[in-house]
Amino acid sequence: MRLSVSAYETVFDEVPDGLLLIDPDTERIRECNRRVCELVDREREALLDSDVTALIDEVRGPETEPVPALDRDDIATRTWLLRTGPNTVVPFDVRVSPISIDGDNHVLARLTAAADETDRSQDPDLDRELKTRAVDAAPIGITITDPDQADNPMIYVNEMFEEITGYSAAEAVGRNCRFLQGPETRAEPVDEMREAIAAKRPATVELKNYRSDGTEFWNRVTIAPVRDDEGTVTNYVGFQEDITERKRSRQALELADHLLKTVPSGVFRTEPTPDGTFEYANPALVSLLGVDSAEQLQEYRVADFYANPDARAELVETLRDTDAASVKREVTLEPLDGESIDVVITASLSTDESGAEHVHKAVQDITERKRYEKRLKEQRDDLDVLNQMLRHDIRNDLQLVTASADFLHDHIDDAGREYLATIRESAAHAVELTQTARDMSDVMLSTDENLTRVDLRRTLESELERVRSEHAAAAITVEGTIPRTTVVADDMLHSVFRNLLTNAIQHNDREVPTVTVAATERDESVVVRVADDGPGVPDEQKDEIFGKGTKGGDSAGTGLGLYLVATLVDTYGGSVSVDDNEPRGAAFVVELPTGE
Repeated sequence: MRLSVSAYETVFDEVPDGLLLIDPDTERIRECNRRVCELVDREREALLDSDVTALIDEVRGPETEPVPALDRDDIATRTWLLRTGPNTVVPFDVRVSPISIDGDNHVLARLTAAADETDRSQDPDLDRELKTRAVDAAPIGITITDPDQADNPMIYVNEMFEEITGYSAAEAVGRNCRFLQGPETRAEPVDEMREAIAAKRPATVELKNYRSDGTEFWNRVTIAPVRDDEGTVTNYVGFQEDITERKRSRQALELADHLLKTVPSGVFRTEPTPDGTFEYANPALVSLLGVDSAEQLQEYRVADFYANPDARAELVETLRDTDAASVKREVTLEPLDGESIDVVITASLSTDESGAEHVHKAVQDITERKRYEKRLKEQRDDLDVLNQMLRHDIRNDLQLVTASADFLHDHIDDAGREYLATIRESAAHAVELTQTARDMSDVMLSTDENLTRVDLRRTLESELERVRSEHAAAAITVEGTIPRTTVVADDMLHSVFRNLLTNAIQHNDREVPTVTVAATERDESVVVRVADDGPGVPDEQKDEIFGKGTKGGDSAGTGLGLYLVATLVDTYGGSVSVDDNEPRGAAFVVELPTGE
């Protein structure tokens, strides 16, 4: 259905954005709508045939001229600073597109953001034709509905409506525009439009619509009634604008703003100069620096809060020299309301559109962490002193006790030898205790950085020889050959095997304890099995036997040996478990990685 000329004129004048029809050769205004007149506060007759550059204070964008030479299919976008008053200049986003009318080239300019054709003495038919062509080619979706028909169907849609929605004019005309709605369309804006139509008044809403392929988009819809000379509403004109990207940008900004306001770390922006101030500061930084508000913080230089202002200068210099996206430093700050605090600052450098540089910083308070690290270092130092005492002073004294007991053996009677045996047994237990304590101290002082490749055969054979010399009554054998390989461990690996061998002997109820050792290579690990013929480990104790201080009821050990084994093996990235041995006893199985 073709619209009447008056309907086209009404649509052109009612478009909520400014529309200018410009001669690209002379840059003179051929036609304009009512919104343009409102924006520049001038009458239409004064604008027609005037030079469009007289309205423009400045042009920003890829082209320098206000009206570029456009091919038929070209569309250009830039920003115009329009003179809207004697001393007022306002920016507008301007989209210009080519349009041909009766073979003559024109440029249609659409003014958006805060704002919104030949001389009237021309032939009226040509004037109406210009408006008709402008509406058809307008860079905004335009629809016209007929309220006199059932369900107020669309009787006209322009090309941009087809482009925005994906529906052709043939598919859209004759239908109510509600077919664009879908599952995520909220009822409130739909109700607002329905009420506006019932009240015969304009309305603008934002709602989620659906294209012909089912994809969602945000649609900014303006509807307005079209009245005849008697004031009767004959049609409703609608304007559609795809604001999906604008909506996403707004939502992203709102999310970023929410995160900045709620994140527990301080965030601020400043200039990379010695006198740089706080251009922006979030609430966490305000609290961290002990001021009452972000406004108060802006009264200070950033350097005023550095315990060492040179640290800030060094950070800025590093930002300029590095290719990294950000630089991190630990510094000390001095808040206004309290003691110095230790923080980690992560900074990045950026340049805005005007070429000005800005430094963005995130500040994390690590004061408690630093205090904890200090206490931990002190405790490690104390533990190291204790370890040295166990390694030298106490162990030397115990060795002296044992040597003296051996000397007294031939100088006392039979009654005294019973007490001498107790001295020897207690001294041996104390030596074992100091050895385990030394090993535990070494474990607590070690780090993953100490891990390396350790010779399995050499370590295991060394401990077999040591335990055999200390427990001559036990029978310790090796099944097969110990593999020539290395495992991921450290110099404490010997303690794993010594404790397993000693445990197998001490918890054995045989007159001659028998211990069998076997080692087997796998793809990326080695399995060492230490089996005995003692009473074994009850099933209910197998999960807890590696716990700290766990020991059998009749054991004379410290209860820390197997706990030490489990701790070390876990550090090496391996595993340890206990199974039943056949026909009697327990088998402890250690698996250690052979990889890097």
